[in-house]
Amino acid sequence: MTTNSTTRTVVYTRISDDREGRELGVARQLEDCRQLAARNGDTVTRIYSDNDIGASTRSRKPRPEYQKMIKDARDGLIDKIIAYTSGRLTRRPREHEDLIDLAEQLGVAFGYVASPGFDLNTAAGRRVARILAATDAGEAEDISERARREKEQSAAAGKWIGGRQPFGYRLLFDRPEQPHKVVGIELNEKEAAAIRDGVTRTLAGESTYSIARRWQATIPTSRGGKWSIGNVTRTLCRAANAGLSEHRGEIVGTLANWPPIITPEELAAVRVILKNPKRTSYSGVRSLKWVGSGLYRCGDCGADLRSATTSASSGSVRRIYRCRASNGHVNINGEALDAYVMSVMCGLLDRHGRGLIPVRDVQATNTLNERSNALNAKLDELADMVASDEMDRPRYNVRRNKVLADLDAVARQLDGMRTGSTFDGVADAKSPSAAFLAAPVARQRAITDTVLTITVNRPTKKQFGPRPFDHGRVVITERARQAA
Repeated sequence: MTTNSTTRTVVYTRISDDREGRELGVARQLEDCRQLAARNGDTVTRIYSDNDIGASTRSRKPRPEYQKMIKDARDGLIDKIIAYTSGRLTRRPREHEDLIDLAEQLGVAFGYVASPGFDLNTAAGRRVARILAATDAGEAEDISERARREKEQSAAAGKWIGGRQPFGYRLLFDRPEQPHKVVGIELNEKEAAAIRDGVTRTLAGESTYSIARRWQATIPTSRGGKWSIGNVTRTLCRAANAGLSEHRGEIVGTLANWPPIITPEELAAVRVILKNPKRTSYSGVRSLKWVGSGLYRCGDCGADLRSATTSASSGSVRRIYRCRASNGHVNINGEALDAYVMSVMCGLLDRHGRGLIPVRDVQATNTLNERSNALNAKLDELADMVASDEMDRPRYNVRRNKVLADLDAVARQLDGMRTGSTFDGVADAKSPSAAFLAAPVARQRAITDTVLTITVNRPTKKQFGPRPFDHGRVVITERARQAA
């Protein structure tokens, strides 16, 4: 090792949690490390600092400055490393072995402000280093487990467990001018109204793509970014919207101090729709332009008709619907068929309005709502029991999963009965037909599918060349509905 006057000494500082981003912790460490270097007659030539990054076995964030320092040491550019404690350098036993290699192979020395001094070039020093490494790792894992347990208990008790401000809400801090601790949560009325509108449109059959476009034009995200199909879906499916506490993707309790935006029943119905694995892909939602694709049926085999385009010898392009079966039982002019179906729907809407809503079993609906409320109350009861240590976590998970499965089953049944929202703003509009024609294609499809079944048969006789649209091939049947 060279003498102190020429020793290339560096300082490494790190702090795991700096929520305010003020770097006060690393500044204090740097001051103490400089004082230690001055007492030893060393001149600090470089500072390496990782702020708001953990160094335990549980941390997943990279530490770019630490990695840069280790590389520089291996390249022979560093003679001595000073840190506040050995745990500031690392809490990972494997990385401590890297530090031992630097000492043994390159003669790098280490100095600590608040940790015992030890020489890694001796067996005794390495023994002390390894004991401290194991102790640091165990302490970090203990802290992690306590923090995770506290979050689980807070979530089960309906308390805020941290994270950024959610869309639809406003976090209240103990010191507004210098945020430190969340003491309450209130509605952001404008954002909450957007969530309610998005839920209504989803239940009415509108696509998340059209909702994303609407939100992008009217309201920014919590961070001022761009709305996408993915973050609209995550926002609408968030359990907190219904006053429910969710931790690691599981509903664990009710947020007593968190005002709900929608009901638990609405949340369950939205999740059934948006989390259905058979739901149309994003690209399919973007290309949804025709009312009848997948909605109209083949009169021969019952398969759905799919949209397609054909080119005539003249070079013109024609839109058609054809049976998805390999032998293509039927095909028909797409524009003419859509126009015919739309005219039938407009006539029915103007004549019957909300009377088109299918008959629902009111008593069965009430029974399911009562069952849903009882299951949500059971979730609250289980959350209280685990929060007060009356029930251990494994038993809680088993019982909670059973309740959630029952709640999902009830939600699916309710979703099948909840058709009124599909017609809201259309059937009760001043001109239902005009509102229907102005609605997005996804909603036109949902209303049409609720009211009508459309079957297309083969033509009665072969015809060649251009021919008029044959209305007789199209069989339109009304589903059972309420009296007008």
